[in-house]
Amino acid sequence: MDDPGDTVPRPLFDSGPDTDWSDASAPRTMAVLSPTMIDALRHLTPAEGGAPDLLEVVACCLRLREPLLLSVVVDGWVWPLTLYPGAWMYRAPVDWRKAPPAGLWAARLLACEPPAVDAPVLARRGRARQFPPCHYPLGGLLWSLALLGPRQGLLGALAGQEFFRVFETEREPDATRPSGALGSVVTRLLAVPATLAEIARWPGMDPMRAARLLNGLYLQGRLVADDGPLNPDDEHPSAWSDTVPSRWPMQGTYVPTRPRRGAAR
Repeated sequence: MDDPGDTVPRPLFDSGPDTDWSDASAPRTMAVLSPTMIDALRHLTPAEGGAPDLLEVVACCLRLREPLLLSVVVDGWVWPLTLYPGAWMYRAPVDWRKAPPAGLWAARLLACEPPAVDAPVLARRGRARQFPPCHYPLGGLLWSLALLGPRQGLLGALAGQEFFRVFETEREPDATRPSGALGSVVTRLLAVPATLAEIARWPGMDPMRAARLLNGLYLQGRLVADDGPLNPDDEHPSAWSDTVPSRWPMQGTYVPTRPRRGAAR
C-alpha cells in the first residue's frame, strides 16, 4: 500500500486528546481542502461547537464530489475512511458493508483532511469492477452509516420535502438493495410516493427507521421528491438550512477565524 497508515485503525488514546478546533493554528501539511469544502464544513458545525455531523459531512463530500479522508471514532478506535465520490469507492481497513464495527451508532468525526493517496484506476472483469486491497464500493459504506450510524433524523437536504419516491439505478445494485422490511418499503416506494409519516406506519417501520432508510436512499442517489430527483451530487442549498455559520479548522489546513459579534475589529 502507498500509505498503510490510512488503512489501519488505531486506539483513540494514541491520537492524543480530542482536537480543540477553536485553537488550531498553522497547517500541518501543504495539502488543504478546497475553499468550497471548508465553507460547507463551517456551515455544518453546530452552534455550540464540536465536530459536524458525520453523515452530513459524507453527504457534503458526495455533493461537492471532493475526496476526503475522515478519521472516525468508533468504540475507542479511530478508523480512517477515505471517500472517492468521483470513482464511487472508498478506502478503509475493512469493508463496512460486510463487517461494520461494533458501536457504530455512537461514531463521531475526529478529523477531516485531503486523502493521503489518489483513487486507483480499477480494472474490469466483464461489468464487475476489480478493487485492490482495502478498496470497496462506496454504496456499502453509505448504507452502513445511514442505517447503523449516529444520525437518527432526516438529513438537512430532505427536511423540507413532503413526498418521497424511489427509482432504480445502475450504480452498484448489489449494495443498494436492502432486505427484509426495508426492502419491502423500497419496493413499495418504487410504485407510489409517500410521506415520512406514512412510511413510518408501514410494517416493520417506525419514524427513526424511516428517516434512516430515506437518508440511505438519498446518499445512493435513488430518491425523488416533489420537485424532482434528490441527488447528493447536485446543489441543494436547503442542506444547510438548519445550521449556522461557524468555524471548524480541519486537520491539515487552516481556516481563518471569524470575528465574534460585538468584538472590536
